[in-house]
Amino acid sequence: MLEGKWPYEGCQYCKTVEESGGLSDRQLQLGQLENSSLIPPELHSNSQEVKVSPTILEVWFSNVCNMACVYCGPHFSSRWEDENRRHGKIFNIEDHGDEYSSRLSQKNPHYHKMVKDLWAFLAKDDNAKKIQRYHILGGEPFLVDEMDQSIAFWARYGHPDLIISVITNLNIPHERFKKYIKKFELLANKNKIWQLQLTASLDCWGPEQEYVRYGLDLSLWQKNFEYLLNKPWVSLSVNSVISALTIKSLPQLVEKINEWNLNQQDVVDEWRSYSNLIQHTFISSMTSDTPYIFSGSVFDLAFQKTINLMPTATEIQRNHKQLMEGICSKSSMCQNNLDKINELKNVLTQLDLRRGTNWQQTFPWLEQIKD
Repeated sequence: MLEGKWPYEGCQYCKTVEESGGLSDRQLQLGQLENSSLIPPELHSNSQEVKVSPTILEVWFSNVCNMACVYCGPHFSSRWEDENRRHGKIFNIEDHGDEYSSRLSQKNPHYHKMVKDLWAFLAKDDNAKKIQRYHILGGEPFLVDEMDQSIAFWARYGHPDLIISVITNLNIPHERFKKYIKKFELLANKNKIWQLQLTASLDCWGPEQEYVRYGLDLSLWQKNFEYLLNKPWVSLSVNSVISALTIKSLPQLVEKINEWNLNQQDVVDEWRSYSNLIQHTFISSMTSDTPYIFSGSVFDLAFQKTINLMPTATEIQRNHKQLMEGICSKSSMCQNNLDKINELKNVLTQLDLRRGTNWQQTFPWLEQIKD
């Protein structure tokens, strides 16, 4: 990266997102570096140093997940993996193959040692105190034992500036979810963490979402999400994948976020003061359901309605609206790629046979695109 080149190992996702005009994790993290505490101390004296003390730690424990989203695959979902085991692969779905599957916890003979080494590293030489942000990805983090290990570790070694970030599908039994949130609240009350940042994955609102995010109970998602509102130590965001199958009902999701934000209140107490506005982030799907295989006219109306609904009260909201306008602009220049559209229909037909779903009924507009 210092030479202006992309390394391959572990960086392809951000590279793809940035090349498609999206905001990648890499850019998101770099954008937070105005906070000097997030910059490794070695870089203050030498900006070219490559051996540094981490301040942001992102962990991916396993692919354990209770959902099988259309744009996902076995590398991030054990439910996808189980479907492939029973029915065979769907080759049109993006599949990183052995590159990722060889690292899955259940296939990695070194996995348990790696987890043990992680906790040992953090416990040594006050390394845990240097961590400002601890991110847990999945799969679904609330379904793995390592979530309990994480909470127990930070209950012992945490510090008042620590932010724990969890990316979740929120499709968790409500009572189980509440128990975890109360554990995080206890950490906050004991000054073991500053904040829980919870990013809830959702792309649109309605039956289209339950089809695309297969296994999702949208009413349960809403119940869990609304349980988190107006908690001063929780920062909420919704992350959406901009998919051809969800764009048309994306405006309904933006309306819901606006409604929740209208009811949110600024929370001020003796040691915290910040706005609890829900942020809405998004990336474009680059798998078989990418919107860029369709003519821009297919989604123009939904995109314009979405953009008109997006708020601009804060700089972050204005940036997100600008990013959405960029995605809309890119889509508007596209033409129907019938070969790719037929591939998508074929993928959905194969999924319907597995899952007992019906894409023609859920997406009648897609059935009508034939020439």
